[in-house]
Amino acid sequence: METFEGLLIDTYVLQEQPMMLTGLNLQLEDRMINCLIKDRYLAKYVLRLPLNKYVLEVSGKWNRRNQLVIKRMMIKNIDEYIKIIGTPE
Repeated sequence: METFEGLLIDTYVLQEQPMMLTGLNLQLEDRMINCLIKDRYLAKYVLRLPLNKYVLEVSGKWNRRNQLVIKRMMIKNIDEYIKIIGTPE
């Protein structure tokens, strides 16, 4: 698994049924990566986050379409909002 750290730029829902599939874009220092989340809990959590504010550390594997399929996620800059809604553990 590869690990990346970047700013959450954009989130979008690709499909809800039969399996929730959510996409997000992370801005790294040198490039932007396109990521996918299959986990319903992580997807709902990410969709509640404000854009262009939080730095995420994500781990996962690349699929055939050059998208990172996220298996693990951690927020690096925790603030009061994150303390209220909790962290994705």
